[in-house]
Amino acid sequence: MPVKEERMLKDMGVPRNYFPRQEGDPAPLVASAERRIHFEEVDILGMVWHGHYATFFEDGRVAFGDSYGLNYHTIRANQMMAPVVQMHLDYKLPLRIDDTIRIEAALHWTETARLNFSYTIFNPQGQVATRGYTVQLLTDVDGAVQFFTPDWLREFHQKWRQGFWQKQS
Repeated sequence: MPVKEERMLKDMGVPRNYFPRQEGDPAPLVASAERRIHFEEVDILGMVWHGHYATFFEDGRVAFGDSYGLNYHTIRANQMMAPVVQMHLDYKLPLRIDDTIRIEAALHWTETARLNFSYTIFNPQGQVATRGYTVQLLTDVDGAVQFFTPDWLREFHQKWRQGFWQKQS
C-alpha cells in the first residue's frame, strides 16, 4: 500500500488490518473476483449505491469458496450454516457505472467456529475504493451457534497451517 494511501486511511480512522495476525498464525488466504458495475447499481449521483457493497463482498466470498473449497455447499453438506453477524465498510473512492472492479476477499486465521473475512475493492485504476469485513458464525441448521470448531473445519485449518494452498501454486 503506498505511504500516502496508508496515511490517508490512518487519518480517516480506518484500520489497516481488521483482524491483526497473532504470532504463529498462518497468512490469510486470499481470492479475488472481477465484475462490472451495472446501471441498476448506481444512484442519482452516478455512484454505486451503498447497499450494493454487500453483494460485492459476496462475490469475493464466492471466489474464495471456488478457490479453496470452503463454500456454502461445503458448509451445508456438513449440516451447518454461516450467517453474517457483522459487516463493516470503509468507503474511500466512488465506483461508477461500467467500472470493472476487483474484489479481494481474505479469510483470516481463527481457531473458533467463525469465518473472519476482510475485503478490498479496487477501482479500474487499481486504487482502493472500499475496504471492509464480515464475521460469520457457524450454526447448526436450526440456527444454534456452534461453540466448538467442527471436524471438517479443523481439517481445513490443518491444511491451511501446513501450507497446503501455497504448495498448490
